[in-house]
Amino acid sequence: MELKKIEHITLHLIVFGTIAIIGVLARQTVLHYGWDEFSSYLILVVCSIIMGAIYLNLQMVFSQILSPTIEKCFMRFECYRNKAVVVEVPAVNSELAESAINSEPIISEPEPEIEIETTSDITEGVSNPSCSELNEDVTELPKEEATPSTINDISMQESNQPTEYEIFRANAMAEKERTSQEKLDKVLTYTKQNLILYLSETDLNRLCGYITEYYLSDSLPKVEQIKVDAQLKTIDIMHFGWNIGKAFGKPRLQTATFIKRVFAHTLRDSEISTIERKMSHTESECRIKLDKKIA
Repeated sequence: MELKKIEHITLHLIVFGTIAIIGVLARQTVLHYGWDEFSSYLILVVCSIIMGAIYLNLQMVFSQILSPTIEKCFMRFECYRNKAVVVEVPAVNSELAESAINSEPIISEPEPEIEIETTSDITEGVSNPSCSELNEDVTELPKEEATPSTINDISMQESNQPTEYEIFRANAMAEKERTSQEKLDKVLTYTKQNLILYLSETDLNRLCGYITEYYLSDSLPKVEQIKVDAQLKTIDIMHFGWNIGKAFGKPRLQTATFIKRVFAHTLRDSEISTIERKMSHTESECRIKLDKKIA
């Protein structure tokens, strides 16, 4: 190890000495061409830094790229492989020798032998358990261990069973959902029966989709206006809106806003406040009448 350190120090001294000589030569060169002292010393420092950087980069490239490549090329030759093995083996042996020298020998003292005297009295004093006693212990042990596990299984089964509150709540929610779906289906059937003569199939399906969104959500859905046949007047659309809004239990103002957006062309001359006020009027003639059955 000390020999390697001396070799590295010698190599570094040679390299740095060479760099210093090149820097001095560069300084003398610029002085020869008439540069001042400060510039010459600056050239010396810069040249030394550049040469040192070049040396470090070349050393890094050689150690990481060129050295493994060259070693692979030489490993193809059998004589080089044999030398490498011979070099590695003494190094291992030297390490083992050092560890053997540094380690202190451990001498183990012989343990005194203990004599055990066996007498007939001792053997007679120790009595073996009878077979009947062993059988009783074996039969009683599973009973004691089985009792806690059985209790745990029963408690887990009881905890997994729904409570009375949960059963009643689930039944109530199912009944509520069924009633809500029946109400929606009833309104959609009413819509198809009363507007099928005044809307195309595409517009009728789109209207049913808007009505479904209006019923299921608290806010008004985003809609595009639907143009109905000219046979339907403003009062007809108002009656239609009142019928579905009453069936859904929606406020009059909200229903008036909904039909104003959907049937914007037919209700273009009516304000939302006017629609809200006249939705349930029956003075004028109309094709769609107020339907109390659906409401």
